[in-house]
Amino acid sequence: MIRRLNAMSIKSKVMLAFVLLILLPFSALGLYTYDQSQRFIRAQLIASASTSLKQMTFTIENKIDLIESLSDSITYNYRLQQFLGSPFTGDDNSLDTYFSYAAPLINYAMLFQKVNTEKISVFMTNDSIPEGFGAFYRASKAMQEPWYAPFARSGSKSAWIVRDTPESGRTFGYVQKMVSLEGDDIGFTLVEVRPDVLLAASVQEEPGTGRDVVIADAQGRIYSPAGSADALSLPLQRKLADGGHAFRGGRLYVGERLKRVGLSVLMNVKLPRTANSWQVASNLVFIAATVVLLFAFYSVLKMALRTMRTSIRQMDLAIESGFEPIPIKRRDEFGVISERFNLLLGKITTLMKDMIRKETIQKDAQLAALQSQINPHFIYNTLDTFSARMELAGQFEVSDAMADFGKMMRYNMDGRSKFATLESEIRYLEQYMNLQKIKYGNDVELAIEVPEELLALRMIRFILQPIVENSIRHGFPANGSLRILLTACLQPSGTVLIAIKDNGPGIDQARLASLNRRFRDSDYAPRDDQTRESIGLGNINERLKLFYGEAYAIRLDSLAGEYAETTVTIPCGTGEEDNHV
Repeated sequence: MIRRLNAMSIKSKVMLAFVLLILLPFSALGLYTYDQSQRFIRAQLIASASTSLKQMTFTIENKIDLIESLSDSITYNYRLQQFLGSPFTGDDNSLDTYFSYAAPLINYAMLFQKVNTEKISVFMTNDSIPEGFGAFYRASKAMQEPWYAPFARSGSKSAWIVRDTPESGRTFGYVQKMVSLEGDDIGFTLVEVRPDVLLAASVQEEPGTGRDVVIADAQGRIYSPAGSADALSLPLQRKLADGGHAFRGGRLYVGERLKRVGLSVLMNVKLPRTANSWQVASNLVFIAATVVLLFAFYSVLKMALRTMRTSIRQMDLAIESGFEPIPIKRRDEFGVISERFNLLLGKITTLMKDMIRKETIQKDAQLAALQSQINPHFIYNTLDTFSARMELAGQFEVSDAMADFGKMMRYNMDGRSKFATLESEIRYLEQYMNLQKIKYGNDVELAIEVPEELLALRMIRFILQPIVENSIRHGFPANGSLRILLTACLQPSGTVLIAIKDNGPGIDQARLASLNRRFRDSDYAPRDDQTRESIGLGNINERLKLFYGEAYAIRLDSLAGEYAETTVTIPCGTGEEDNHV
């Protein structure tokens, strides 16, 4: 075999090489390209159908969110909870609440909404309150319906159910338990909507697209459009409900799950016909053209390869000689490659020098960091020593202040976390006030009114003390003592409102509006502006917006000559795990 190859002419060898190495591989490549094109068409069809399906499910999810939001506005209404949790005496006060507030609350919710709900019901465990207004019922009435027992056993506070009644027919309902602030079960709310209202807007057929959409539950029952037949097998529906796809009978089937209502949106699309003959012909033309061009290109390629081998040898010599630049004698692409190679050699040399320098700097920084670990402990121990000596000398007030200052130093220098609890922030603030009392005595006083359950709230550090410091700096009244009040409360939106109020001279309305605008827009005066104010507040404002979002800016409220109040809002459930504060 080798002798026969050696006896063949160069032309024959090239032809054989083209057949074995070019023609056959490219023929296989053409068939592979055809197969990939079919796969691509299907992938595009799947992507298009999935996008349309996601838009439909997004529309339904938006309606579901609106209904749940409507339910929340009723379920968590504090005044309604008080009414349902209190005995109904039948006197003017109870009747007035029932007639003028409780019943209109449901009516207004039915009128002012973006989704046309069928009915809103409140089921009460308080048997002393009479049923009425077509919205208030005994809880025992709902306990007889088939959906109640599974909902009660689940232990969930809310759930979506399917309800069949003679009055309304089949409806979807969002049921939610009502629990008072004391933790007592006072009933539950039920917001119902008809299937055609919840689902019809998402099932819009597009003429000429060959698309059909149905909405079914896990048992294969079709809910929309009304009157649709169950054309798919239950195993296929379950596969599609999990977000899969399938090809059956020249059609593509895709699905998306609506988890909260227990339904699945299923779409089937007719597969387009592909021009198979044109595809094969184009592949053959592609292969023939490739062979012709490769024959013509062979001679040029041979010369180029010879030049390339020469350039490679020069590059090898440059690498072995310690990254010495190679001589450039050509102006074509190989000359450009040689020029870029020389640039690369220069950059490699520069990077190696930079790497050596950075490693040296890093080692110096590590050594400095190890040395700096000793300094804070030296400061803490020195402050403790001073505190003990002052206590022995009978200077107890100064000793306590020195101890508080040491604790503040520890809190400030503990950089292992950006977060702390509200309790830690208050403790740090109290230590700061102890130091201020050495200067001002009883002329400054801090009162704290924070519920115990909010002390564990996680928040970014160093928020409260700069605000109080700002009050002491700018808020002393002309005559009298400075009184500062710190309060915190949980809001219905799930955030905690922290307010710091002083009895100082306050801020005029023009200045107040300007400061609030600056906090909202992050528009502060430059550092060389000697007239600027509230630098500490600006720092706090930027950190709050950085960690929690633009909506959590500081807000000031004031009445000139009366008070000034700084308000901070902290979202619940944020922050990182931290055991170092």
